[in-house]
Amino acid sequence: MSSSRIEDPDISRYFIALKNKRLFIAVEIPDAARKTVYQYASRVFENCGDVRPVKEAEMHITLKFLGSISGDNIDLLSNAIAGAVSSISIFSFEVNGTIDAFPSKKKAKIIFDQVGEGVRELRLLYSSLEGGLGSAIEQSKGKVKPDDFIPHITIARMRRPSDIIYTISEAGKILPVRIECKSISLFESILDSGGTRYTKLREFSLK
Repeated sequence: MSSSRIEDPDISRYFIALKNKRLFIAVEIPDAARKTVYQYASRVFENCGDVRPVKEAEMHITLKFLGSISGDNIDLLSNAIAGAVSSISIFSFEVNGTIDAFPSKKKAKIIFDQVGEGVRELRLLYSSLEGGLGSAIEQSKGKVKPDDFIPHITIARMRRPSDIIYTISEAGKILPVRIECKSISLFESILDSGGTRYTKLREFSLK
């Protein structure tokens, strides 16, 4: 008597999802700089009830969101990242407290702190990743041209689109924070009952 196994497609998709990881590449922000940016953002938006501030520990500069990637491909991906940045020299950039928003300040959904000096170097880093990863990230989302890439630190998200022009006009400034970029990191974004948390998987030193 022969037997057969019936596979539930929903169960199969569940185990595939467990095996995959939501990955992104980012520049980490040192503790002191994160603290300065976080305190500034908290002061600017302390009376805005619709704001969901980003936790201080989770502030970073995203270089590339990779999407859902099989855990089996992390070594391949890591080798590609290492090769893509192998010729990039250590550089510094500046965060100056200039606040902007996507898609606009009148209909803000994502609020961020701009990068001042160092934008060119961060765009070069982005461009090297974009050109060097190739087939290692076939699952990644659409490409952004280097000139359209806006280096930034996300500081808050709005519960609904809002006009923040007046709020940020009253914000004042912070003294520029100088940050040295010596490496970039591969992170996993994990959704759980407490929200989103980030786990660093690999770190790649610049030249």
